[in-house]
Amino acid sequence: MSAVLFAAPVAAQSIDAGAGAPMPAGCPSGGQSWPPPKYPTEIFGAAGTVTLVLDLDRCGQVDQVWIETDSGYEALDRAAVETAKKWRLTPEYRDGAAVPSRVRVPVDFVRPSPEQMAAQQARAQAKWDQVWPLAQVPEVAAARDGSLDGFLPDALPMEEGSAVELIARARREGRELSGGELGWPALRITDDRGAFQWLLIEDSHPAAPSLVRQRLVSDGKKSFYVSRVLCGAAKATACAKLDRTVRDWPRQRPGPAMPQQLSAEPPLPPRQTPSQRPLGPSRLAPDDPKAPSDPTARPAWQRG
Repeated sequence: MSAVLFAAPVAAQSIDAGAGAPMPAGCPSGGQSWPPPKYPTEIFGAAGTVTLVLDLDRCGQVDQVWIETDSGYEALDRAAVETAKKWRLTPEYRDGAAVPSRVRVPVDFVRPSPEQMAAQQARAQAKWDQVWPLAQVPEVAAARDGSLDGFLPDALPMEEGSAVELIARARREGRELSGGELGWPALRITDDRGAFQWLLIEDSHPAAPSLVRQRLVSDGKKSFYVSRVLCGAAKATACAKLDRTVRDWPRQRPGPAMPQQLSAEPPLPPRQTPSQRPLGPSRLAPDDPKAPSDPTARPAWQRG
């Protein structure tokens, strides 16, 4: 049973949306498709409603997505947006012709049942049982103030592939994170070896293409980050300078040791009060005075 309650638009489609009408000529084949978002496991147990506003082209495909009202949890918002980008809805018809439109879509994430929570905890523990031994490292002595070097070398080998190939993998599989050292893009990748933060060094940087992989480990008394660098720059001097930059990172403050047994119900991050966000202009028909600008003007489907 899914942990996501999603209101299918067919049940609430307005007469303005051309419900059941065929897709216009010249559009990609296929009909409507609106699969529900996948419940993000990193925040399993949370509940909230994300209200999205979508711009649709004349073929019913999503051109732009806004969050009008967030859920209070970033992970739920992100899951709804990423899924909505792939939706295809019935286009709106005006005077017999399919036209671009703007629609409002509430997406509800409901709290999983006790059975779902137990099943998810069992899956998470089984995966953690594989990762936990890899995250254990020899004890690292802290300074008198409790801090550790900002750069501590990681003994776990880097993934196979060149810097270009691994950056492409990060872009394909990673989830973008805010922050990151020196303004470098940071992406999170989770696999059977653990959870990693990859910092990508690209474009005009002298050391590009390169990346820094950071991994959270534990020495039994505390947890901290270890790092590994892969430099793909053509000039050895650029790689040497990158290495010096990374080794000069600010000192880090360790956290508590990693538990071997996960909590039956991991604590959720603090829930923020849902906020309204202003909507931007549509790209669909900028020269058309009737272009969609207010989702309440011509809702193709709307609940509540």
